[in-house]
Amino acid sequence: MRRLILTSFAALFICSGAASATTFNGNNVDLVGSAQMVGSDLQLNNTYWQAGAAWLNSPISTGSSFTATYSFSLDNTTGGAMADGVAFVMQGNGTNALGQVGGNIGYTGLNGVGSVTQTWSNNTAGLNTNGNAYNTQAAPTNLGNASFVTGTETVAYNASTNQLTMTGNLNVAGTNYAISDAANINLAGKFGSTMTVGFTGGTGGSYADQRITSFSISAVPEPETYGMMLGGLGLLGFMVRRKKSA
Repeated sequence: MRRLILTSFAALFICSGAASATTFNGNNVDLVGSAQMVGSDLQLNNTYWQAGAAWLNSPISTGSSFTATYSFSLDNTTGGAMADGVAFVMQGNGTNALGQVGGNIGYTGLNGVGSVTQTWSNNTAGLNTNGNAYNTQAAPTNLGNASFVTGTETVAYNASTNQLTMTGNLNVAGTNYAISDAANINLAGKFGSTMTVGFTGGTGGSYADQRITSFSISAVPEPETYGMMLGGLGLLGFMVRRKKSA
């Protein structure tokens, strides 16, 4: 496994002694299986019967709200059905974890929660909370018939309400399709106080070059945090007014 440097968000991550190597959008990650850097892209797979994963090497608190935004590309230049898909994943197995190949897209077997995009004949695009890639809502069109698919997704978690949402867009053969999904899941109840976050992908008897082309993740302050911030600003204003009066 190779280790990569990708931007850490101090408000969200718990400190770890991660080593540095390469950079992808500023976030520290560990690469597993067939995952590698190709130029500025994070390539999960590029041939048949592979599974790859990339994990942020600092765990994320399950008690904090967050928003993650990423883009990806799936390219099949060999003909036949596009294999097999990618997922943005939250899991509790650490940074060496990798699920099964093929339609399981390196995701099934992790007992994780994710935003799944399956191609080939499965054609799903949505949130999954039971760790089985196949149990995901249907995609808006046949992704497996396309030779090139790009997508952008935003996945957000509200730790106060345990609401997980996904919104995004798929471009399939030049046509745009809006996608969205929502689920109620207690990430702290499922994973404990922290979880590992990243991406997986897999191919089987069909081909695809699977890449994550951009990624960012940031914390959303809890209501208590807003209250502390407002209280601090109020105290600062009081001190400034007192100084002027003096």
